[in-house]
Amino acid sequence: MAVGHHTEDMSAFPRNSGHKTWGPRLRSTRSARVLLIAICLLAVMVAHWTVPVAWHFWHVVHIILRKLLFVPVVLAAIWFDLRGALYVAGMVTALYLMHVYFQWAGAYGENINQIGEVATVWLTAILAGVLVGREKGVLRKLACTHEGALVALVSALDAREHNTQAHSLRVRAYAVRLGREIRMSEAELAILAQAALLHDVGKIGVRDDILLKPGPLNPEEWQSMREHPSIGRKIIEPCDFLREAARIVYTHHERFDGTGYPQGLGGAAIPLGARVFAVADALDALMSDRPYQAELSFAEAKSRILADSGTAFDPEVVRVFVAIPEEAWNQLRQECEPWSNLTPTPLPGTEPKPVSQS
Repeated sequence: MAVGHHTEDMSAFPRNSGHKTWGPRLRSTRSARVLLIAICLLAVMVAHWTVPVAWHFWHVVHIILRKLLFVPVVLAAIWFDLRGALYVAGMVTALYLMHVYFQWAGAYGENINQIGEVATVWLTAILAGVLVGREKGVLRKLACTHEGALVALVSALDAREHNTQAHSLRVRAYAVRLGREIRMSEAELAILAQAALLHDVGKIGVRDDILLKPGPLNPEEWQSMREHPSIGRKIIEPCDFLREAARIVYTHHERFDGTGYPQGLGGAAIPLGARVFAVADALDALMSDRPYQAELSFAEAKSRILADSGTAFDPEVVRVFVAIPEEAWNQLRQECEPWSNLTPTPLPGTEPKPVSQS
């Protein structure tokens, strides 16, 4: 049985992966939220304008609709922080004052109450915007703290294998770039980034004489080495925020043709994140100097990965990989050096997004 798997339609991946494909998706999400707020605001205002107030029942409905004007303001605060909340409060004020002028002119007692409603809208916008902004800041700091702890742990593990320093950091960068190109969501990218950092954490349970052996491993040693995905899952799965990443850690040595380990999964039964990770991991391993293999050039590594397309690797992931120019991979590699840099890069989905930018 698969330990969590995706069955995404890989044919939906973009054919041209030489550019950033996540920008349009973010703009689309932003536009959808703006549209939802606008529809909510206009629907409440139209209902508020058209509901008669002569009868007591409808007057009560009229008051309830007035209170619903706070909904788009709060939504704007959640999605667009203080600036968005103030902008929507301004729209509410403009539309509401038109209603007051045309339908309640001269009703001074009611006008005072209506002005109070407008003031309450602005107060709600300010409080919601400020509080949501502070909450997001706390969450970003918490995510950065988690990230720093993961980077410190992984750097220590990478240092144990003297020839693989910064391996996990580079693989994370490669995997996230590849995941973006195949249009994984921000939540999926965050999980992939965590898994890429921690994929070899299970090697802490492998003896040094096996892990650091310069020559080939015998069958008994290979069996011990193949336990590290299971050990890694057992280590990180108890952490709630790493539970999804544990699935990728457990399956990162599966092969597309079903000959991998520990479960012998194949094809779409392998989690998408693990299929993406496999290509990123292979790229860094091939381009690194190891006891069992000399460092290869990017062209040689690319050729090896292409040769294993359909056997070790998902052909669609490989297709997206080869469409990304060498310069992009070299830039990512340089950004991960020096490996001892202690300033963590925020995980996808935790970066602060400017309100004014799409």
